[in-house]
Amino acid sequence: MHCHARQKAPVVAKRFVQRAFSAAAIVLLPLPAMANTTTVFSPDVKEDTSALEYRSSYVPSDGDERSAFAHRLHYQRAINDTWRWRLIGQQNRRGDDTLEYSYSRLEVQQQYREDEVHGYDAAFRYELQISDSSNRPDRVRFAWTGRRDFDPGWQLRSNVLLGREFGEASGSGLLVEARFQVTYPVFADSKLGIESFSDLNRTTDWGSFDDQEHQLGPIFKTGLGPLKINAGYLWGFSDAAPDDNFRLIATWNF
Repeated sequence: MHCHARQKAPVVAKRFVQRAFSAAAIVLLPLPAMANTTTVFSPDVKEDTSALEYRSSYVPSDGDERSAFAHRLHYQRAINDTWRWRLIGQQNRRGDDTLEYSYSRLEVQQQYREDEVHGYDAAFRYELQISDSSNRPDRVRFAWTGRRDFDPGWQLRSNVLLGREFGEASGSGLLVEARFQVTYPVFADSKLGIESFSDLNRTTDWGSFDDQEHQLGPIFKTGLGPLKINAGYLWGFSDAAPDDNFRLIATWNF
């Protein structure tokens, strides 16, 4: 009887996340389908803080390419000033297809450099991603993130990520990504900046520049008390990347 209850728990959790996604999609961004939901994430970890975050990303149709929509929901909790864990669920959709649950992911972040002591912040992040389909591989990933603040308010962030797929649909080699962001305060609690995302394929098959996904675009960040909003646009400047990608992120900190 206890074994049966344990088997049903993940199913109940998955249904809860799917219903939350459906409600969020209707309220925040009722657009048709998938895309880039990643960020140039900060290394900063603050003890006893939590956050609930919703991200959505939309790529319009382009010729024979159908539109794409993706959104994700995550909850995170800092254990102390060094360690923080995060749970993520994501759904994708192409064209007029129904939303499909794509993956669940656990992230654990370890901050090892503090701005107050070293002049910059830095952290490692360890990830385990489990796909919801046998047609998509599972993945482990290791990431480095750094942040440096400059007078009079400029901030520079960078991420480097190395991933390894496993499971039935997995490929060989390491997946390599690089991300950069620079922002400047434009008024109280608001920043404007530029960010870039580069998916460099895998170490066993880098391909040419146009075989890789390279995106660049503006980002606007603002805060309303505990609520933080990021809005951005990414332009694809390699053939493999989508031409246009619109993104919205809402974070509730508590």
